[in-house]
Amino acid sequence: MLLDVIGLSFVVALLRGGRIKEFPKFHKLFLLFISIVLQALSALYPPAGGIFVSISYVFILVFLLFNRQFEDIRIFMMGWFLNSLAIWTNNGRMPIDLEQAKKLPYDLTPVINGTNFKHSILSESTNLPFLTDVIYMPSIIPRVISIGDIFIMLGAFLLVQRLMNKPISLLQLREGKNYATKS
Repeated sequence: MLLDVIGLSFVVALLRGGRIKEFPKFHKLFLLFISIVLQALSALYPPAGGIFVSISYVFILVFLLFNRQFEDIRIFMMGWFLNSLAIWTNNGRMPIDLEQAKKLPYDLTPVINGTNFKHSILSESTNLPFLTDVIYMPSIIPRVISIGDIFIMLGAFLLVQRLMNKPISLLQLREGKNYATKS
């Protein structure tokens, strides 16, 4: 989902003069690996997809909590929280607006027939519909995103800037301070 956002983030960081000096010291990185494995299992066994996705979100939360000292991770956490609310209140799947999804160049048959491991159709019975995938985003990889995805993309962008030694602090911007601190 984030490959184009991460790629663009690296381009922006390079244009800003950023270079990778050292990888941030994340705690419990193995939790992300477990989450990725669980999401892959959800694709391989769609009948239990909602369960695998829900459990993977718990592993992501634990990773985020262990690394909350990074401002960028806290922004990412906001997106995680909004998405997890939408997923957990809708049987482990993220509802997607079918009208918006029809703009995508993908086969929607699994979503329509209920066999998609990650998405369901947005309907009148959907809980918290404003938190679901309802925003069409034309880009290199077109997608329908949620409000939570916007926070996740922003967090990923800011995290790449930090990785490239050109951090942007939203807190410092709000206070009117110089946002690019030098290490």
